Amino acid sequence: MTRSFCLISILLMSAVLAPTALWAEPPPVAADTSLAELIDILTERGLLSAEEQQALRERIAAEEQLAAAPETAPAPEPAPAEPEYPTMRTKVRLETRFSSVQEDENQPYFGSRDDRTGGDGFAVRRARFYLTGDLRPETGYKIQYQSDWGHDKVNLHVAQMEWRGWDCADLVAGQLQAPFGYEIVTSDAYLLCIDRAAVSNFLPADKDIGLRLDGTRPILGGLQYQLYMGNGSGKGLANPNSSYLWAARLTGNPTPELSVGASYSSNRNTDFSPYQSRFLAKNGDPYGLLPAYTAAQADETSWEADFQWRRGPLMVWGEYIRTEIDPGSSTSVEADGYYLDAHYFLPYRGTQDKLDLILGYQRFDPNRAVSDQYDLAAYTLGFNYHLQGGGHSRQGCGDMFRLNYVWMEEAQGEVDNDKLILQYQTFF
Repeated sequence: MTRSFCLISILLMSAVLAPTALWAEPPPVAADTSLAELIDILTERGLLSAEEQQALRERIAAEEQLAAAPETAPAPEPAPAEPEYPTMRTKVRLETRFSSVQEDENQPYFGSRDDRTGGDGFAVRRARFYLTGDLRPETGYKIQYQSDWGHDKVNLHVAQMEWRGWDCADLVAGQLQAPFGYEIVTSDAYLLCIDRAAVSNFLPADKDIGLRLDGTRPILGGLQYQLYMGNGSGKGLANPNSSYLWAARLTGNPTPELSVGASYSSNRNTDFSPYQSRFLAKNGDPYGLLPAYTAAQADETSWEADFQWRRGPLMVWGEYIRTEIDPGSSTSVEADGYYLDAHYFLPYRGTQDKLDLILGYQRFDPNRAVSDQYDLAAYTLGFNYHLQGGGHSRQGCGDMFRLNYVWMEEAQGEVDNDKLILQYQTFF
């Protein structure tokens, strides 16, 4: 029985049982009288106005339509299904480029194959395949294979396990990135310039085998931290002695627009470092330090400071790194360098997040005690065109064209090695 029927029935009973002053002989009401007929009777007896009669008729029609129609209210959304473990996600990253070096002969090597004699032209800068996922809610993994610069053999770049069972920190183990510096730990897909600065290529610890602790709760008033202990011998290699690579990094956000970081590392009695394998070995060991590394007697101590500042369309990054190399049997060598890069989104066809201007400046000194052709000052002018838009983000940088022109200046024995780089990069 609807609420309208109840209301009308009460009114009708009131009319029927009312004093005889109103009706001397009230007419009988049949038991099978319809609701519409009852409304008409009440209206005839003056208990309902014409407006009330019409409103009741419309209400009855709506209730009858609702009762006759199937349930129209949307069903509640089911609770999200629990994932079935293990999970797996795949991704491919490609960077193809064309580069042209001014004279392309007898130039120093500053971290990119373009710098080596005969190294320019067309190339596949990056070809990487990623596997990531979870074995359980608190256990994840990441595997990355690479074939950069057209290497004949695909090699294992990253292979790490992640345990997230603590409230205060995550534990990561395997072949992974040591936590030192900013530019070296950032995928070059998201860098402002196409290539890393020379100081980032040569001085920080890079991929290594060990354990890393990533803090998940801020300390000391809002700082995030990472701690690392590893072999210190690079990818896929065992530790030749009982000494290890130690590294630590702190980061914070003094303001919403500014991020800062600082890092420290110590690698005693090491046989390997990016300075040894990338700078000394590929530039003919200009300071006679390779024998100390071969004997696993080189001690390296490094520290750095960095910042990233953003306001509206403008972004500025800067970083300074210094490393002391003690070969044990001769005088120590101090190397340092820094970079300062700026990025600005330009208006383009009514958008503010597709075309950006890049300016960069860097210096690198592999031995502060001497001045030679390995002391680098470089200037970069470039543009990025983001095919997907979305700003300088993972989405916006996932698919874009990049153009850089780099002016290279050496302190001594300068060579004509300015270079033009055009690169297309994509993720899928």
